[in-house]
Amino acid sequence: MKIRNGFMALAVMFLLSPGFNANASDALAATPLSQRIETLREEVLALNRDITLLEEELLYPSSQTALFLSVDVGTPIRLVDVNLTLNGQHVGYHSYTEQEFEALTQGGIQRLYTGNVRSGRNVLEATITGYDPRGKDYQRSTTYTFEKGPGRKWIELRVVDDLDAMQHRFEFHEWDQ
Repeated sequence: MKIRNGFMALAVMFLLSPGFNANASDALAATPLSQRIETLREEVLALNRDITLLEEELLYPSSQTALFLSVDVGTPIRLVDVNLTLNGQHVGYHSYTEQEFEALTQGGIQRLYTGNVRSGRNVLEATITGYDPRGKDYQRSTTYTFEKGPGRKWIELRVVDDLDAMQHRFEFHEWDQ
């Protein structure tokens, strides 16, 4: 509503500005007020639509990549934190509270990173610290190489129980949009 009022004020200022074409002003005076208001309203809505599309392009460019984390439902292994590196640059870290980890073990998924990634080959590294079912702490790392083409890419890092080793193993799944 605030944006719409701002556009209306901008339109009125334009109509009242000294540079406004006099012939257009005469033609405008000959049209009924309700028709002028409706025309102005349609122009403001079109401008608002254009601004919304531009804002969407700026916030969600086609080079965007998002990384998500999920874990096995009911896992006996406890995640403590995760550290992310993309193409050699640190891009994220998260330390899990009991409530966050509980949500993940009940089927939740967490967005760890969203950003613009160059096209071509990219290397993602994830280091996860946790506790095994016996309470012993450990740290595991994995590297994943993916190709980024046009459009958006979503990658899920799934932390899966490896009960034989009493640690996690990692699986990746990609979606192109």
